[in-house]
Amino acid sequence: MRRKPRFITWFKLGILLGLFGLAGALCTPYPERLYNRLFGPPRVKVVVREVTRDVPSAPPETSQSSAPVPEIGQTTPWRPEDNFSMPEIVLPPFPPPLPERVEAGLFTHLSEFFRRGTYQTHLQSMVHFKKGTTASQDRVRKSPFLLKLQMEVFLPHAANGKELLHANPKLPQVLRNYEQLMASATVSPWFSALYAHKQNSLRYSAAKLQPFLDSHNYYDTDTVLELQGPDNGAKVLWLQADMDVVSDGSDGDRLEKMPERILNSDNFQPMTSYRWKKRTKFQNPVVPVLEAKINKLSKAKGNHAAEIAALRKTVGELKIYSYLLSEYDPFIVLPGAFREGGASPFRPSMGDYVAVVYGNRVFPAIVGDFGPKRKSGEASLRLAKALNPQASAYRRPVSSLGVSYIIFPGSREPESGPIDYARLNARVRELLESLGGLGEQAQFCEMPELLPQRSAPAP
Repeated sequence: MRRKPRFITWFKLGILLGLFGLAGALCTPYPERLYNRLFGPPRVKVVVREVTRDVPSAPPETSQSSAPVPEIGQTTPWRPEDNFSMPEIVLPPFPPPLPERVEAGLFTHLSEFFRRGTYQTHLQSMVHFKKGTTASQDRVRKSPFLLKLQMEVFLPHAANGKELLHANPKLPQVLRNYEQLMASATVSPWFSALYAHKQNSLRYSAAKLQPFLDSHNYYDTDTVLELQGPDNGAKVLWLQADMDVVSDGSDGDRLEKMPERILNSDNFQPMTSYRWKKRTKFQNPVVPVLEAKINKLSKAKGNHAAEIAALRKTVGELKIYSYLLSEYDPFIVLPGAFREGGASPFRPSMGDYVAVVYGNRVFPAIVGDFGPKRKSGEASLRLAKALNPQASAYRRPVSSLGVSYIIFPGSREPESGPIDYARLNARVRELLESLGGLGEQAQFCEMPELLPQRSAPAP
């Protein structure tokens, strides 16, 4: 009877155990050694023979390490990095040696140029070092770091009659007695007062590290001279400056509605220093705007009591007085420093007549307002457009110092009120005649009435 074949035999069991043994051998270092022996680089046998010869003395030992010398019979496998040599790296001493005596150093560099219009300021940085104590003691000093700012600003002198020709060479052709007038002219104290306020403004701004006057607003006045008529001794104040634009003033008697471009312009003020009692019952067009603002602030969160009080005061004055209109009336704005001067016969007042000279053209105007003490050369939009039609509330008509403001102190009318343009044109001509009259090349530009009163004065 035949036996059935067995599934597991001793032969199969032996093969299975051999495979398990081979798999376990893979986890031992023997397979790697076998691979290196069969396929690795050939072994090199180093044989050292003793040779007798004259050998020079060995150089002194250096800090660099030399390669180890193989012993006799030792085999060293070949390595690729043995065929390359790295350059020597030399590091500088750290930290660098410090000088025993600290030197004061001046490091000047152009950090930046302020370019805001004609703003040109060259900045220099200077750092001085001096001996201290230990860091633990110096750090508790009241002022361990002391920052000193030093500004260098050119202070101009007042231009005389000859130097004024740099600003406007046509002046001798405009005024017939120009040379005679300038021969007796003296520099007004208001020139020094004006630039004193400019200097104080620069000092204040520099002390607080705030933006300060740019070159356009600092050098806005060429001179302030005091003149006298050759025949009658009439007093004249001559201001030579540029011309910026103001858009101030409001008057409900003559204007029903303020233009939006004026009402919404920057730095708009509804009042001017020159004012008069209202003559009609028409409401000032700025009053509703301010009352709406008061109502809005009253409902807003926060404390707005001071702002509301100031607005209510302005509304109260607008209901009583009328003012010049920048877009319709020719007037100039004098520096606030000109308010000073006491009883000087050359001190201007609100409403005094003015002859504005630009090139060979002459324009009549009045003194209508006082501005900041350090600012000069401002006029109404009406006068600015007469000099340059491209002028606007945001664009000055004249950037150079070529505008002459010839002011006649004490020439104002006895009663304040809206400008009488027929009187304005005739009176300025008459005052110029008292100085010797206009030259043949001068062009007198009369100012017509653009905005008559809306109705007859109310009782």
